Amino acid sequence: MKVSRLRLSLIAGAMVASLPIAVVLAQSPEQPSEPSQKGATFESLDTNSDGKISKVEAAANEDVNAQFSRYDQNGDGFIERDEVQSANQPPASEPPKQ
Repeated sequence: MKVSRLRLSLIAGAMVASLPIAVVLAQSPEQPSEPSQKGATFESLDTNSDGKISKVEAAANEDVNAQFSRYDQNGDGFIERDEVQSANQPPASEPPKQ
């Protein structure tokens, strides 16, 4: 009989010890299952990892899809990393006139 009481005490102790973990997990906010539309990275849009974003891949992000032609500066139907960097640069200012 003492063995079964000991086992019961160990099980009950383990359950009580795990309660704080269960409470913390229940209170933690849910993680989004998909990346934010605004926070999409080049890598997250380049789903086949070929180093460029096709029109099909760009369709996953409304902002990129809407501005595809602005990013596709050479008009080849793909957005490459250097095109993104170039498109996101501020316009060069004119040199001061003398």
